[in-house]
Amino acid sequence: MQMINMQMLRPRTNAIRPVAPHSTGSSDMYRLSKSFPYLIARLGIRTGDLFARVIKRDGLSLQMYRVLAALTEEDRPLRLGELAALTSADLSTLSRVVADLHRRGVLLRQRPEHDQRSLQVSLTDQGRMLAARYMPVAAHFEQLATTNLSSADTQALKDILRQLYENLDLIEAKVSQGEIDAIIEGTEKPGSRKKGTAAKTRK
Repeated sequence: MQMINMQMLRPRTNAIRPVAPHSTGSSDMYRLSKSFPYLIARLGIRTGDLFARVIKRDGLSLQMYRVLAALTEEDRPLRLGELAALTSADLSTLSRVVADLHRRGVLLRQRPEHDQRSLQVSLTDQGRMLAARYMPVAAHFEQLATTNLSSADTQALKDILRQLYENLDLIEAKVSQGEIDAIIEGTEKPGSRKKGTAAKTRK
């Protein structure tokens, strides 16, 4: 693995410039194999699959481990909404995971006296033991994956990944506002939308 240029990794704070949607030059053409979401997903999926092979000996799924690790890191009871944000899980999936861990005696579920409508979860001694068993394995995986990177490069990479995640708010806003539709419409052949509309009218 080549050493990463630190200038490339330094998070940018300036506004993101949108890519022109109508360019057809080969150098500007979108390629799945070079897109950063694909590259990040490929890394995460393979790392997760390898880690899941290790933790399954204790009957843990990857999502279960993330719940244990998040509770260990925060070191306090957490609401489901907080856990969902920390583990990138939707609430319905997280509710099932928490219920499974509770049945196994790994988690406690409690309702605070000051807020009986809110459900909080915390680790039992067994939960803390499981987290302590596998968190060093997760750290070792990260160390192996970044073998050819300096500690500064690794930290810079994490910083830019956090910045990229924050930038997704911009994409979400544009999707919600319908601005992405202009890109889709720009890729349609002239007259294709009119023909489709005419066919629907005849029906």
